[in-house]
Amino acid sequence: MCLGGIEMKHVLVIDDDEKICWAFEQFLESEGYASDVANSAEEGLRRIAADKPDVVLLDVNLPGMSGLEALGEIKAHYPWVIVVIITAYDDVETTIEAMRLQAFDFVPKPIDLDVVKGVLERAFRTQSVRSSLTVDATDESAVPSGHRLVGKSSQMREIYKLIGIMASNAMTVLIEGETGSGKDLVARAIHVGSERKEKPFIPVDCGALPDELLESELFGYEAGAFTGAKTEGKPGRFELADGGTLFLDEVGNMTATLQVKLLRALQTQEIERLGGTRRLKVDVRVIAATNQELGEMVRRGQFREDLYYRFKRIALHLPPLRERQEDIPLLVTHFLQLIQEELGKPIRGISAEGLKLLQDYPWPGNVRELENCIRSAATLSRSDVILPDDLPPEIRSGHAVRAADVSQLESTLKSILRDTIQEAVSEGKQGIYEDVVNQLDKVLIELVIDEFSGNHSKTAELLGMSRTTLLKKIKQSSGADDIA
Repeated sequence: MCLGGIEMKHVLVIDDDEKICWAFEQFLESEGYASDVANSAEEGLRRIAADKPDVVLLDVNLPGMSGLEALGEIKAHYPWVIVVIITAYDDVETTIEAMRLQAFDFVPKPIDLDVVKGVLERAFRTQSVRSSLTVDATDESAVPSGHRLVGKSSQMREIYKLIGIMASNAMTVLIEGETGSGKDLVARAIHVGSERKEKPFIPVDCGALPDELLESELFGYEAGAFTGAKTEGKPGRFELADGGTLFLDEVGNMTATLQVKLLRALQTQEIERLGGTRRLKVDVRVIAATNQELGEMVRRGQFREDLYYRFKRIALHLPPLRERQEDIPLLVTHFLQLIQEELGKPIRGISAEGLKLLQDYPWPGNVRELENCIRSAATLSRSDVILPDDLPPEIRSGHAVRAADVSQLESTLKSILRDTIQEAVSEGKQGIYEDVVNQLDKVLIELVIDEFSGNHSKTAELLGMSRTTLLKKIKQSSGADDIA
């Protein structure tokens, strides 16, 4: 609303109590807002259509059409209008239903004008953010349609080039990268770009299946091969992928025995079902992926060298999200566009302040963690934009163990476990569980304390334990009598 050449923030009050309307009018004018009142939902809807207010203060209990019915109408026809519900403190059912209908907030009765002031300040801050969105999810040209790999950074441009090269042949490929970085998407992109795109793409998570089950899943089995085997047998993933692509995720988890069988299959393009006596010819392109250092595993004798180099013929290293943070705005836009229908509400984008928090965060869980973060924030947002308050606490505080520390932690823990197990086996020890857990506890606590420069309170908060428990663990691991 424009008054004397000055654009004023416009608030419409819909309430059938004339005294409350008068009180709101006096208060709103004293705060510098332009205000109007309507004594019924029907009148309020007509005023919204005519005057386009920024914010509506809507009472639930109205004559004729109820406040909740009016809220549904407003969101259906005027989704940009911020609606604040006026209701009683203890009206739980109304609260739940209003949030489902995308109310921005509540002003409880009896009305506290300080509460109203705070709610309106947040509402207009949200309106302001809308006009200056850095990430705009309504821009459908921002992300290529049908292309799930998202990013324009120099690192991702190199990945796209390699995908194109790999799609032009049928050689075995190894995709290396941290958990959540998108290795499965790269594998699918290679398949879709290849001559095999009309044939099956069969994924197998080698880390999610026990050894015996993984072998039968890969190679299939004949009837009666083992207890519980179907009478007619079952084809394996190699057979199902015939003519297409078999994606083996987390190949570093395979046992030595299974590695031998896989190498033979790659070399001969033949497989043998469990319990079978004949070899079956298959035409399969294998793409493998790992979040482990296979070269280091080879040096430790945990992964076959010949299989490693078979995979390593063509290797692609997918960069972690912390190394391509310039792609975060595009990824946020992409995720918001994906989840809008699922949420049942429009989300236009994220505020500049919220985006900065995302770009400053180290993302130990990579793109998958970012997607989960955006999904959560969009769900919790009370308007059509994501504000800093909608983001998870660790994002807002920036307190996360860096991805480099996570990788270091994983390597250190595995080293401790291997050394401890080997020592126990050689010395004939038993019951080593408690000793191992204590060692892991110590390493984790030391890393988190380093992250927070010795701050015990923040360390305890991240680890989810009391400060007293943390100090007790430090004392036990160091053997010290006192903690400063």
